[in-house]
Amino acid sequence: MPPLVSVVISTYNRAGALGPTLSALATQDIGDRYEVLVIDDGSTDDTASTLAALEMPYDLRRFRLDANRGVSAGRNVGLRAAQGRYVILLSDDLVVGKNFIATHVQMLERFEDAWIVGGFTQLEDLTGTPFGRYLRGLERRFEQARTARQIQDNIWEMHVPTARNLSLRRADLDRTGLFDEQFRITCEDQDLAERALAVGIRFLYVGEIDCVHNDHAADLRRYCNFQEQGATDGVRLCRKYPDLHGGAPIVALNGPVSRSDRPAIMIKKLVKLALARRTAIAVIARAVRIAEWAGVGDRLLFRAYRGLIGIHIFRGWRAGLRRHEAHPR
Repeated sequence: MPPLVSVVISTYNRAGALGPTLSALATQDIGDRYEVLVIDDGSTDDTASTLAALEMPYDLRRFRLDANRGVSAGRNVGLRAAQGRYVILLSDDLVVGKNFIATHVQMLERFEDAWIVGGFTQLEDLTGTPFGRYLRGLERRFEQARTARQIQDNIWEMHVPTARNLSLRRADLDRTGLFDEQFRITCEDQDLAERALAVGIRFLYVGEIDCVHNDHAADLRRYCNFQEQGATDGVRLCRKYPDLHGGAPIVALNGPVSRSDRPAIMIKKLVKLALARRTAIAVIARAVRIAEWAGVGDRLLFRAYRGLIGIHIFRGWRAGLRRHEAHPR
């Protein structure tokens, strides 16, 4: 008999985080009605050996890509192979509760026109560092911005879902299509959401479906690099949906300097252009580390984090513009 649920996890060089995620899925209170598909997206760390050594009480299906092709490609491998009526997309560093799968299924059966989105919280020990506190606040603001009208206790309509903790009906993908594999790092969920909205699917955020983000390293450099790489996908999203996203603030703040820019925007662009060189970024990053060591207050540090992250986004956006000009499709 086919499983009721397929949990799809695409992973890349996260062997340390992947183990606890898969172990947590072994405690589910839904019996043996699910399978877990893990796609190793060309990892160069110990992911392959970690997966090979795992023995789980559920049906663990392993897939390996020869080269890193991006999160969209990895998820699509799992979605094509999924046998369940329902699919849960899960990040490789989220530790779930024992009712995780069951609650997703209950919500999908209760709201037949919706995809279900769960949340996640940061580890408590991250709040011991300024950047950990910054990340926690950032995630809370993102969550608040994504949610709209509350329709029931602990359930909200959502503007844009995240695919880090998302469930849907496998049959819905016959109408929307799979992930666009040109989105390698970010924006793949927003792109899929636009197609889902076009066929009448809505998104519901369920506060009860909460996970723990099992990331012990609130690392500013890693976060900046991720934002820089992800910004290139942001360019593709705005070019793909110009009517919806062409006027987004990120476009105005990071595009080429234009005579139509307001003076404040033009100055910000010129400043970021001057600071976006690697030598300047290295100096700023070192100054931030010194400020952390000196015990500078969170308020000033948070402004420094935002500035440094903004410069990395600017670099990534400009790289995305160049890539789109060279390969407009």
